[in-house]
Amino acid sequence: MSEVAPSGRAPWAREKVFPKKPDTGDYGVVDEKRAGRSFESLEKLQAYLEAGKGRLAWVWVPEFPRLVAPEEVPELLASLRKRRLIFAAEDAEEARRTLPFSGLALLYALFLYGSGGRAFGLAGLDLLVLAVFAFLYFTGRPWWEARKGRVAAEKLTAESMAGEVPEARFDLWLEQQKTPCTLVLAGLLVLLGAGQWVAEGSGIGAAGFDKTRYVLGEKWRLFTGAFLHGNLIHFILNASALWYLGRRVEILARWPHLAGVFFLSILGAGWASLVWKPLQISVGISGAVCGLLGFLLVFETLHRGLVPRPARRRLAAILISLVGIGILGFRFIDNAAHFGGLATGAAYALVVFPKSSSLRRPVILWQDRLIGGVALLLIFGSAVGALAAMLT
Repeated sequence: MSEVAPSGRAPWAREKVFPKKPDTGDYGVVDEKRAGRSFESLEKLQAYLEAGKGRLAWVWVPEFPRLVAPEEVPELLASLRKRRLIFAAEDAEEARRTLPFSGLALLYALFLYGSGGRAFGLAGLDLLVLAVFAFLYFTGRPWWEARKGRVAAEKLTAESMAGEVPEARFDLWLEQQKTPCTLVLAGLLVLLGAGQWVAEGSGIGAAGFDKTRYVLGEKWRLFTGAFLHGNLIHFILNASALWYLGRRVEILARWPHLAGVFFLSILGAGWASLVWKPLQISVGISGAVCGLLGFLLVFETLHRGLVPRPARRRLAAILISLVGIGILGFRFIDNAAHFGGLATGAAYALVVFPKSSSLRRPVILWQDRLIGGVALLLIFGSAVGALAAMLT
């Protein structure tokens, strides 16, 4: 079942989905922190945008009774083009600033790998993989964003800007939705991160997914190990991915399905890891995060009208990045768990949600609430169990 969408529009396309504009001026902007600024004329609004100050959320103009995405105002075309060029230049400067450090680290890792040396307790190949990750994230990523931003700005026309409106409205609509279930999951992750810090390095041994001890009877480790992480970078990457993908699942498919996919993906990831890497101790929530990605890939394909096409493409880009990271970091990353979680999430979407041309989001039935509530209790119990194992 689905909710009724007025005029047959997707939720993000409804006229009243955004707040009413303030009466402080004829023109204005609202930034990502929900702070507003008004202007007396269109020229002053354009000048503000062309200065590249802050990240925008909405704008308001006399033609619309409510806040709108900047791409919905044709008169802002030239200003948005200049603004994008400014941000592209900032990204390029970040890439240039980090290149000496990440480049030298990569060259040093290549030298150690060629000479068979070690550093920081790591073998040459292990250090090389970390250096490649660092180079791609700190230098390659902003360089790519700069290049993409310049191309997008140069190709921006009235027609192409109008084509960006659905994606812009979708993103703004996502940002203003409340996602309490995702917040709970993120909170549990932070709690367990603090528990690992208090345990001072003994947490993985106490509650990690040790396959040998699992086979000997400690079945609970399959659940507790998912909430632990190998290091701070591992934690930050997984927490960021959980926040982005979790919110998207909760908003589009509702909280019971977020809880259900998350818990079942822990199981799927754990079983895949047990089969393919039976001697390795595994930790991390990345299997469940991959389950959320697999769910979204299938769900959004089956409900094309609910999500604009450019926004769906981002998920494919995340999947490609995941495969690339898995190949580069095969010595550190449990690719079996990633595959198991991805397949579980995809299977969940295929079984629970049939293909539909509807522009409506699913409605929560009492059966959904029951299943989601049980899943949340199991997730909470797993997290508490991991914390208790580490601290006792």
